[in-house]
Amino acid sequence: MLRSLVLWCASTSLAWGFCGTYVGGAGSSLYNGASQIAVVRQGSQTTLTMANDVFGSGDLSEFAMVVPVPEILGAGDVTTVDASIFDVLDGYSAPRLVSYTCDDFYWDDVAEDSADGGGPPGAYSDADGVTVESAFVVGSYEIVVLSAAESTGLLTWLEANGYNGLDASAEALLGEYISGGQYFFAAKVFLDATPEDASYLEPLQVSYTSDVFSLPIRLGTLNAPPEAPQDLYIYALTDSSDGSVGISNYTQGIIEDECMWREDAWPSFGEFWTSQVSNAREEAGGAVWIQEYTWNTGWCDPCSGDPPNSEQVALLGFDGESWDTHFTRLHVQYTKDAADQELMLYTSGMSESEQIRYIIY
Repeated sequence: MLRSLVLWCASTSLAWGFCGTYVGGAGSSLYNGASQIAVVRQGSQTTLTMANDVFGSGDLSEFAMVVPVPEILGAGDVTTVDASIFDVLDGYSAPRLVSYTCDDFYWDDVAEDSADGGGPPGAYSDADGVTVESAFVVGSYEIVVLSAAESTGLLTWLEANGYNGLDASAEALLGEYISGGQYFFAAKVFLDATPEDASYLEPLQVSYTSDVFSLPIRLGTLNAPPEAPQDLYIYALTDSSDGSVGISNYTQGIIEDECMWREDAWPSFGEFWTSQVSNAREEAGGAVWIQEYTWNTGWCDPCSGDPPNSEQVALLGFDGESWDTHFTRLHVQYTKDAADQELMLYTSGMSESEQIRYIIY
């Protein structure tokens, strides 16, 4: 637990009831350059929705992504969604600064789019040991799912077919995925289907079945500076009975909150919270995860934004109504050297309500 600041915090022997006023959040500008993923986990079914931070200042023709997946995906397993869904998820769950009066408290003693399926244009160059298992266009993306016998051939194929961004430094890691029986979901922009004035790319969504609940992060670190931290925000939706989501193979950072806001001593709330996460990462040795929010999706208190409704959780791949879901927001921060394993996720079975909150009183 971090103790670098003198905080006034709520005793854990008390429960507070709240109806105070939301004042502000950490600020979306702090998340520029961070990765955002929404993940729905029901039984052995996983649906990933990946926000792509490529905007008008970039060349869409240079966008490409490669993600290891446990099975061959077809057009029916991949779609795109409206990017505004990430604004909803972030606004609902971000760390918050709130204001209360005496009347706000009571005290109780307690114990501790479906794919169009159209084929992509043209043919693909060959490379030894690489098989195109499926190929299709979804929205603005040209997608292939590959299997490979060895990593050298896979790198050759990706470079020859315009899926740039991986170089020889990826060879050993790709070999691990191949040995583990993984396939490779590769996407690039299908320019013929993209409006000329496009300013962003729609998030891609993939669904697959796997007994393992995990997220691959190591490929994304290959081109990063060794000491530069990377941020990943995970918005997880599970059945209410499965409760909150955690990460089993990296250190959880515990940062004191429920604290009186030190307006005289601290910078803006966003800068303050960012520094707290960085401190936690350094104490953990380079990689840390923070549970920034966990709550039943049907309500919030105080609300920093509207909870996702039934239509929106269905858009993310959840089978059921919004009030049947549990929402967890995880903030993962890591350096290239510290991210030596994929994220292994788990459902806790605990349906507690927790949020990162600092208080103006």
